[in-house]
Amino acid sequence: MTEPVQLETHHFETLGVAPVPDSARTMTPGSLFIIWGLASASATTPVIGLVLHGIGLWNFVWINLLSLLVGLIPAMLLAHMGRQVPIISMVMSRRTYGVAGATLLAVLYTIVGAGWFGLNTDVGGQILETIFPGHGILWYVLLGIVQIGLVFFGMEVLEKFYKYTALVFLLCYAVLSYYLFTRYPFVMPLPKGPVLWGRDIDLILSFSLLAWAYIFPTVTRFCPPTGPQERPARRAAYMLAPSIGVMAAVLLMGILGLIALQMTGDWNVAMLGKALPVWGEISAIGVILAIAHTNAMNLYPAVTSLLAVVNVADKKPHRLLQPVTVIILGVFSTLLAILGILAFIKGFLSLLGSLLFPFTFILVVDWFHGRYYEDPVTAFYRRGKGPSGLFAWPAPWAILMLVAGVFLGQSSHALASAVDHYAPWQVCSALSVTIIYYLGLRVAARRRSPGPPA
Repeated sequence: MTEPVQLETHHFETLGVAPVPDSARTMTPGSLFIIWGLASASATTPVIGLVLHGIGLWNFVWINLLSLLVGLIPAMLLAHMGRQVPIISMVMSRRTYGVAGATLLAVLYTIVGAGWFGLNTDVGGQILETIFPGHGILWYVLLGIVQIGLVFFGMEVLEKFYKYTALVFLLCYAVLSYYLFTRYPFVMPLPKGPVLWGRDIDLILSFSLLAWAYIFPTVTRFCPPTGPQERPARRAAYMLAPSIGVMAAVLLMGILGLIALQMTGDWNVAMLGKALPVWGEISAIGVILAIAHTNAMNLYPAVTSLLAVVNVADKKPHRLLQPVTVIILGVFSTLLAILGILAFIKGFLSLLGSLLFPFTFILVVDWFHGRYYEDPVTAFYRRGKGPSGLFAWPAPWAILMLVAGVFLGQSSHALASAVDHYAPWQVCSALSVTIIYYLGLRVAARRRSPGPPA
């Protein structure tokens, strides 16, 4: 698993969790921007306009820009990490959280990815059933097949899918926006009360940038490796493209949802074409593309996370393990949508999502403090034996700080209202435990270093 394998061109991906070969590392900053912009532009993304209804249009714009600034540095570094060492983030995390800790987290994030896949499929199926009633479960099956098929063929096909459907997606939502503004009187969304800046920044980041950032290396591993001859502007473009793509989609579709809610009483602009046959088809195409774009980036990392779990137990997995895992996990996630079970586990998904902030910050700090990008790729695939091997330093310290960050992030109800009003508490709590984690690393390093000669 530590040797790069050749991707099968025009066939399904069998890479698994192995390092990406240099011959397959051809993705450009433009492709990164399109992939992450469309992954973020789900049919459910305009719901952020409903969630933040009442803050006004310009406050919504400012909150999105502030959220980008707050989450930009860790997101940029994560994007860069995938170019330094072309492996998935769940394998990267083994050096920080230990093989056992990273494996447990990979299981949790597999559940999160599958859960969000099912949630988006459920929402998309309901929208399509509203536009074209009478088909029921067939919409769920159609969405499931399309999404599973995309991930089945891997990142090479996904990259082309995003590139060639971007214009169609934009045209669909442009037509729906035209219908919105020509058939309904414009009403400017105005603030209706005080803005809770800190809470809303946390919400935006957990809904968008920091919910995706830990997956950035899983995609940027397909980008060319960094080198001394690379121009700074080119390197910055690779680091910035995923973050700008994610936040641009949230900003634009959030504004659309906010305005649609104010003008029509419904945040979901895709529903506007249900009374008109031609517009209904346009809505359906836009919805299917929006759901497929987002869920491909839910299922693909979920599959790689599950493969990271299997990799710990199986030294030489079968070459067909990845496509088989895609089918099994995709069918399971689609069944979740059909059964409506996600309505009962949204709270569970939310709790798991609270792991992302401290997990991301600690992983980034440990990566660059330990200079793991200088290590041979084989170091990330070593299997420890016994408790000391599975939880080798700094894993116990990282896991302790991760747990502390989760509990601290969930303690906002005990804070003074002024803190919640101005400070993004989940970001601040994750940053606090990360600083403590870093100081602990420094203290441990000093104790381990030999003293001066007598």
